[in-house]
Amino acid sequence: METKQDFKKTQVFNVIILDRSGSMSSIRKAAVDGFNETLAGIKKAQEHFADTQDHYVTLVTFCSCETRYVFDKTPAAEAKPLRLHDFEPCCCTPLYDAMGFTLTAMQKQVKAIDDAVVVVTIITDGYENASHEYNGASIKALVEKLRGEGWTFTYMGANQDSIEVAMTLSIRNARNFDYSSEGALRTMHYDSRARMKFFSRLQNVKEAEMTGDAAPMADYERKRAYTNMADEAFDEESLNDI
Repeated sequence: METKQDFKKTQVFNVIILDRSGSMSSIRKAAVDGFNETLAGIKKAQEHFADTQDHYVTLVTFCSCETRYVFDKTPAAEAKPLRLHDFEPCCCTPLYDAMGFTLTAMQKQVKAIDDAVVVVTIITDGYENASHEYNGASIKALVEKLRGEGWTFTYMGANQDSIEVAMTLSIRNARNFDYSSEGALRTMHYDSRARMKFFSRLQNVKEAEMTGDAAPMADYERKRAYTNMADEAFDEESLNDI
């Protein structure tokens, strides 16, 4: 039986990949405010579930002239709210490159961690139109591999059929949002609620292990359980939003 001395917290890496292309200008403030709400939710999760989870934040903004790490695996307590001048939209939408570079870098960082989960949210207001290193097929293969490692993905898009686009990338959880300040804020609020539901489920599983009410899971069981719990949280939040 695992003792409290042996117990290891889950390392939770919250990754937000945020489109910074020129068309985001009209919802710029909403994108900043929405991220800050997401960050506040992650900080709340760190406080509420501190006995079983350590939360980190990665925020990547991208356009065709720059993919920028605003935060890179920053402890939740140390991450500061985004300011308007931190998010200056311009250029085109190299979505596949932003995803590919961010995900492969994160994969290298977490592969040696015994108990880690990566929660990825992609937010974009348009289609891919400027990538050079990655394409749809390579991103799909990468997403499928990472889901097998316990990662979870959510795709939120405007001005497109987000569900169809997400399916081509093997992303199960997808949501359309209205191309407006209200729509952007609403979808990021939705993402925050779904994350908190997942973190609560994770807390229950870890507490059962910590107290001896459940045996520690094997690595492959844990990865599968994390993906399933995240999908269930997304589905539950979708039903509540109908």
